[in-house]
Amino acid sequence: MDIKKFSALAGVSTATVSRAFSGNGRIKEATRERIFKLAEKHGYVPNIHAQRLNARRSEIIAVYYSFSSAPIFDYYNMELAQEIAKAAGARGYTTNLELTQRTDEPSAGLQRAATGGGLDGIILVADSRESAQAFVKRFKRLPVVVVANHDWVLPEAAALVRIHQASGIREAVAEMKAAGHTRIGFIHGMADEGKHRAFLEALRANQLDDVGAPTARGPLSFEDGERAIAELLSQNVSAVLCSTDILALGAMSGATKRGLRIPEDLSIVGIDNLAFSAFTSPPLASVGIPRTEIALTAVEALHQLVQDETAAPGAPSRQLIHTVHTRFISRRSLGAAPNG
Repeated sequence: MDIKKFSALAGVSTATVSRAFSGNGRIKEATRERIFKLAEKHGYVPNIHAQRLNARRSEIIAVYYSFSSAPIFDYYNMELAQEIAKAAGARGYTTNLELTQRTDEPSAGLQRAATGGGLDGIILVADSRESAQAFVKRFKRLPVVVVANHDWVLPEAAALVRIHQASGIREAVAEMKAAGHTRIGFIHGMADEGKHRAFLEALRANQLDDVGAPTARGPLSFEDGERAIAELLSQNVSAVLCSTDILALGAMSGATKRGLRIPEDLSIVGIDNLAFSAFTSPPLASVGIPRTEIALTAVEALHQLVQDETAAPGAPSRQLIHTVHTRFISRRSLGAAPNG
């Protein structure tokens, strides 16, 4: 049913129907409610894109994940997507979530929406600078805010939200040293060179050996963490920093299966501070990445860009760069070093 037929059925003009569904313009509340009830009864769905052909904003943004492995299995990124959706909703935006394992080719649906005026902008979360750069160039007519786990130089992006991993990792290593740990291992995750570099820098800052620091590779699952901890235990570590909380929980499981107590025999620290990390046994110490702050910062940056473009289409604007700092969350999985 098109808008003309529905208007005739409702006994109102097409303009009144448009005002009812868009929320713009004056219309009696009783009339709006009657239109909504008729639409539900007869299955009428307004053509939002047709309503907005002459509008400068769609009030829809996309959140796009471009990863070399499926981010749907990444609990951190799922929690981040939820926070972005909440922040966007508070700003009056509808959010479309796009997940892909192809870093070089955005989905056809996203490309159609972007070129057809169906999007105001995009928040991009990517695991490599190259894929982010290619993505931004492809959608250069739209404002794109890139959320990066690195201090990328990405002049093509309208805005960058940089997650400063080093601040929380420095705090974690300092706390481990204060607890008497001098032999600290590291379990790698996916695309975490920045985390490992920050770990080595933190060791140096605390006068600990960074050259011979034991490492093992996860990279992703609970099972990976179990396997990786077996490698590190043979290198006499008393504490381990894991690239993600998932790897840390796997490491805790692997250590427990080998008869070790956490934290009496081995201390384990994660990175992410996932929602359930405070409820593990023992509760997992973790470097907290403030997802709510990241989401609010990204949405506000995109909103500012959209507003600027609406006020002056095509006007040049300087790049917005925001830094969000991480912090260490101390819990019982970090304890005193054995015989410390």
